[in-house]
Amino acid sequence: MKKDNLTNFIYGRNAVKEAIVANRVLKVFVSNSFHDQAVSKLLREHVIPQIVRQNNELNELAQGGVHQGIVAVIKPYEFTPLDKILDNCQKTEKPILVLLDGVVDPHNLGAILRCCDIFGVNGLLIGKHDQVGLNATVAKTSAGAINYVPVAQVGNLNQTLDLLKKKGFWIVAADGNCDKSYLDLDYDFPTVLVIGNEGDGISPLVLKNSDFIVKIPMYGKVNSLNASVAAGIFLAKIKG
Repeated sequence: MKKDNLTNFIYGRNAVKEAIVANRVLKVFVSNSFHDQAVSKLLREHVIPQIVRQNNELNELAQGGVHQGIVAVIKPYEFTPLDKILDNCQKTEKPILVLLDGVVDPHNLGAILRCCDIFGVNGLLIGKHDQVGLNATVAKTSAGAINYVPVAQVGNLNQTLDLLKKKGFWIVAADGNCDKSYLDLDYDFPTVLVIGNEGDGISPLVLKNSDFIVKIPMYGKVNSLNASVAAGIFLAKIKG
């Protein structure tokens, strides 16, 4: 049993449960040993077909991921137009957007989506190139947040930043090599938080186009933070 598009499959109880609630699931494959009553009840309520498969077949669908006995076929994830996100931002006094500059780890993207949902971010912006997309690993790591956080895909990050500035946003770039602490800003303005690539950080031109460049002070022996952990720390301050 093969699948032709990874983005049409998700796996794991929590990810599938959230997708059912969001009306994204078309059918599910379950193992003989799957007995999650809450998920089974949702499947019945939403009249979603259940197909029993051997565990090795589920392993193949999940490409070795921890599927917990269930894999779902879902409607493909669609990006939200940037204009729509900006229209929704007008309903918020101090909207928050997160822009990712070359984040390639799907676990990071999933965790960042989760942070965005927790802290009420109005939208996540990602580039079309050198950036992980919305796939099954992202969906599972996001713990369902992928169903609730609008994600826009943009062609040129710097042109997008120029547009956002014209819309009244201030650009805050996270860079561990700068001198200014993120605690020194009040964030009393519409904010775009920029998080960079796991290894190289934010590209020079994006840094140049940022209004503020700040870092998280570190006091231990480890001199860097995971991109998603950094995003969570920044968002807690910005939202607070």
